[in-house]
Amino acid sequence: MSEEHQPLALLLDDNLMSTMRIEPQLRKMNYRVQTGRAVPETESDSAATQPALVLINLGSRNLNGVSLVQTCRERFLQARIIGFCGHLEVEIRRAAKAAGIDKILTNDQALSNLQQFI
Repeated sequence: MSEEHQPLALLLDDNLMSTMRIEPQLRKMNYRVQTGRAVPETESDSAATQPALVLINLGSRNLNGVSLVQTCRERFLQARIIGFCGHLEVEIRRAAKAAGIDKILTNDQALSNLQQFI
C-alpha cells in the first residue's frame, strides 16, 4: 500500500522514549504517523489530512491530554481517539472518559503491544 493511501495516525506525545516505541508499532499496522505536542492546524478536511486514529499520552505532565481529547473529538469526527497513561492515574482516566475518549490503555499496553489493544 502506498503511503498516500495509508490511514493517518496522529500521535500526541512529548516523551521521546514512548514515541520511539509507539511510532514503529503504528507503521507496522500500516498507518502514516504524524507526531506532535499539539493538535495540528489543517487547512483541508480531505481524508489524507484527517487522522483515522489519534493516540494521546494522557499521563504527560506537559500536555493537557484531556483538553486534547476534547479538541480532537471536535475536529476529527471520524477518528478513533485512544489515550494511554499509568494504571494508577485514576483522575486522568475519569476526566478523559468524560471528555469522550474512545479507549484508554495502560502505558504497558501502548508501549509493548499496541496492535493487540486497538
